[in-house]
Amino acid sequence: MDEIFKQYGSTIITVLAITAVIGIITLVIGKDTNSIVYQAFSDLIRNFYSGAGGVVPGA
Repeated sequence: MDEIFKQYGSTIITVLAITAVIGIITLVIGKDTNSIVYQAFSDLIRNFYSGAGGVVPGA
C-alpha cells in the first residue's frame, strides 16, 4: 500500500480534487433546467446573443 501511494499519490490526489470540484459545481449549478444558477446563465447567454444581434439557438 505504501508503494502504491509513493508512485501514484499525486495522481490519486489530483483525481480526487477534480472529482470534488465537479461535485461542488454540480451541487451549485444543479442537474436540471429549473435551478436558479442555470436560469441566470441561460438568461445571460440569451441577452448576450440578442444584444449582439445573433440568433439564439433553441429560443
